[in-house]
Amino acid sequence: MPLPRRSVTATAALALLLGACGDGDPVLLEAVAASCAGGPAQHLDRLPSGAMVLNAYFLQEEATRDARRGAADSPVLEEVLAKAAALGVRALRTNGHNDALEKVGDTAIQVAPLEYDELALVGLDRVLARARYHGVRLVLTLGNYWDAYGGARRYVAWAGLPRPVEGDPRFFTDPAVVAHYKAHVARLLNRVNTVDGIRYGDHPAVLAWELLNEPRGRGLDKEGARLRAWIDDVAREVKTHAPGHLVGTGEEGFEPSPEGYEPGFWSRSGSPVLRTPGASFTRNTASPYIDFASVHFYPESWGLGGADTAEAGARWIREHAAIARSLGKPLFVGELGLRNEGDFDVSQRRALYRGWLECLRKEGVGAGALWMFANDARPEAWDHYTFYYRDGTLPGDPVNRYADLVMEAAAAERPGAAVSTGW
Repeated sequence: MPLPRRSVTATAALALLLGACGDGDPVLLEAVAASCAGGPAQHLDRLPSGAMVLNAYFLQEEATRDARRGAADSPVLEEVLAKAAALGVRALRTNGHNDALEKVGDTAIQVAPLEYDELALVGLDRVLARARYHGVRLVLTLGNYWDAYGGARRYVAWAGLPRPVEGDPRFFTDPAVVAHYKAHVARLLNRVNTVDGIRYGDHPAVLAWELLNEPRGRGLDKEGARLRAWIDDVAREVKTHAPGHLVGTGEEGFEPSPEGYEPGFWSRSGSPVLRTPGASFTRNTASPYIDFASVHFYPESWGLGGADTAEAGARWIREHAAIARSLGKPLFVGELGLRNEGDFDVSQRRALYRGWLECLRKEGVGAGALWMFANDARPEAWDHYTFYYRDGTLPGDPVNRYADLVMEAAAAERPGAAVSTGW
């Protein structure tokens, strides 16, 4: 979506808040830390509280292209996994799906309803097997709400329904579409990895499965009851075939009303994120088939910014963590992103990230993941949020943007009560 542009006054106000102290600005860090008063340590499986995760959605594609050309391994896959491990990252969040029509014959996994490209699945086999080798676990998305990599629209089109659109609500309600998606989930989770012989539903490299990347309730009932029914249905299916794995919704954390949040702040912010009909973070997280709460945070895209940006991020983390705790579940901040060419310069972005990562740790959040970690050869323009850990550099080298912040946050994880990370 087009990014809203902020006034010069709002951006200048943030600059004053950040001051001249650069990305370690104590005023900002103190303000963020004070607003995150702290909570008990929570965990995703055996990971320490506040574990660092990175998004690298492209691993299956890279591994598939190498498999298709007959290569014995995938240099990009090895690079990303090795660098993540070197930074102390516990897991990578990546695509466990690829239904894109334009990628058939290249990297698409499901090329027609329940028909699969074996080489594309071999690519995913390699991702799981090599993650296990490197000691990095995986959060795998099972599908996408958006058109990228097929998305909800693709399933609706496969069902022969008229005029499919991006995020088509019939994905969640049409019996044939839902049955197809559940059958696909069952097929995938029962696949036996050709590299290591382990069934996906039992694979120790998997930290969690997410039902969908960023499901929204556009076109469904305002309160989110229909989306919750879909979550119950599909999550139950995942649990049937992967009983030892965590399951999350993959959602962004929206609500149809500000109940349970600080209404004064969110009303002043001017952002509609807590007045988004069709999806309820609280309702979805309460599902008995969901093991952890999921949120994303993109303030620029959501109309949050200026001097309120730091506080908005801290509140988003703190308030969602409190709701998750009240439901007895840890919070996973699955995507956290500031645009490289957005409203803030790199020093401001670093200060905001450092404050929010500290907030994750203080609040005892299960894990958090910046968007988006790239291999060296991936162009800057590929994604507006890219950062690196380039060969021959130290994490703090400016060309890497945030690698040192990731390493610092990983080193500051809260272990809590004797948590084993062996697997």
